[in-house]
Amino acid sequence: MTLGFTLRYSLKTLQVAASMLLAALTAPALAGGGHQHNHAEHGDTVEGIMVHAAVSPATAPGITTSAVYMTLENHRGNDLDLVGVSSPSFEMGHLHNTSMVDGLMTMAPVAQLSIPPHASVRFEPGGLHIMLMGAKVPLKPGDSFPVSLVFATGEEVSVSISVVKPGTASGHDHGSMKMN
Repeated sequence: MTLGFTLRYSLKTLQVAASMLLAALTAPALAGGGHQHNHAEHGDTVEGIMVHAAVSPATAPGITTSAVYMTLENHRGNDLDLVGVSSPSFEMGHLHNTSMVDGLMTMAPVAQLSIPPHASVRFEPGGLHIMLMGAKVPLKPGDSFPVSLVFATGEEVSVSISVVKPGTASGHDHGSMKMN
């Protein structure tokens, strides 16, 4: 292992840690607030799937990771299995869940998220969220970018994500979820 590899790895780790810290510090403010809904564009929706309040906090200079928070509703009569996410604005995206383990905040990837029929799942700071890495441009309040939600059926829903000032996002509608 070379010093260059170790330094790059350490800088990436620091960037991810800084993003997690920013999300944790803004979590109380992000959880409350006004009533804002961003619905997937009519032409990009899949029948029976609805997205509300899809937002991402603006990033600090030099930070290339970000999180997406939203509420995802399943209005179908069967389980809806979310298996992936992507965005042309980022190099990669994953479903993640943040939790406390032995007094430490940890973040783990989620391979599949099953949403029961007629239920909703809230993606929120300190819990389930979409983690995006390798931003191609900085995210500033007022910007927007697309994210594709990929389901086990092969269906995709494109969602427009609004970039908001940290601490100004809103969300509600707690729901049930089963992570696989």
